[in-house]
Amino acid sequence: MPVPKKTPKSIYRPEILVVIGLLREMRDATGLNQTAFAAKLARSQTYVSQAERGAVRLDALQLRDWCRACGTNLIDWAQRMEGALGEEKATPRKKR
Repeated sequence: MPVPKKTPKSIYRPEILVVIGLLREMRDATGLNQTAFAAKLARSQTYVSQAERGAVRLDALQLRDWCRACGTNLIDWAQRMEGALGEEKATPRKKR
């Protein structure tokens, strides 16, 4: 039986550029620089910078906090991400 190909870690997939691009785009839309936005999140400016560069990944709750600090929500973020990635690039998971 052939060995299935491993999926690369998300930080090495090209889609990560869309994800981190949306984080920055959303923050920029608030008109806040990284320092002011970090204060709104009760985090450091370094954290915001690392998230926007993809050096640190946000879990679901951190992403929710980011969205709320931008005046939006996870649903809006997900719709924007899917739109940016394009529906044809989304690959459905196989049922087991």
